[in-house]
Amino acid sequence: MIRVSREIRFPLLPADQFTGQKPLNSWVGGPATNRLVPRLCLRCTVEGEVDSRTGYLCNIKLLDKLLRDAVAETIKQKGVHELTAESFLTTVAGQCRGLWQHSAKLIALELDVSSLVTWRITMESDPMISMTEQFEFSAAHRLHCDELTDEQNREIFGKCNLPGGHGHNYVVEVTVSRRDVGSDGQVIDVDKFESTVNRLVIDRLDHKNLNIDEPHFKTVNPTVENIAVAIHGWLDKQFEDAKLEKVRVYETPKTWAEFPTC
Repeated sequence: MIRVSREIRFPLLPADQFTGQKPLNSWVGGPATNRLVPRLCLRCTVEGEVDSRTGYLCNIKLLDKLLRDAVAETIKQKGVHELTAESFLTTVAGQCRGLWQHSAKLIALELDVSSLVTWRITMESDPMISMTEQFEFSAAHRLHCDELTDEQNREIFGKCNLPGGHGHNYVVEVTVSRRDVGSDGQVIDVDKFESTVNRLVIDRLDHKNLNIDEPHFKTVNPTVENIAVAIHGWLDKQFEDAKLEKVRVYETPKTWAEFPTC
């Protein structure tokens, strides 16, 4: 088995201005417009066996057409006013199920409404919808284990063990999900979600020396791994009907930790 994903990009235009035709600039997406409207990215993931002759799981032209047709029909049905990410994804998913005729199995759709917020729906009969949103905090820390000698600490942690510590601009991704979005059609009230993360995580860690100012890290080495686990613990079961799926913490753009992994 192998999985393949394909992404289309498009401006969220009213139905009378939107077409599912192939855009002239596929990298930016289309249709072309001068209007100041959201530009979205929609990804589809499929799974199956590779064709021994062509080497394809499926031709990506089929995925392009599937997504464009499903988006065009969704905008035609729903319009763009009062459209939520959940209703958009749910309707697109239904369109895709009806239109898809290839042997490859549809696994999931993902919608990027910005570089900071992503929505995902599984292609099951009882789909799971999730939202991932990024947050940021700045903090200092020093990596040091009291159980080790100074020489051992320097050998393991290098310059991260310098007595004065050092800082990072951490980026935190929090993913919550819900199988039954309920009568309000929402995975979660975003205002309450952001307030909870700010109160329990960002206000707690931002512009702090983690080793000194945060009691948890007085006995736990503040590695990016331990920060991810701690944030998950603080947020778990704090979102009413939505489930906390995972927390990912970027220490730098090249280094991050995620908990849990499934």
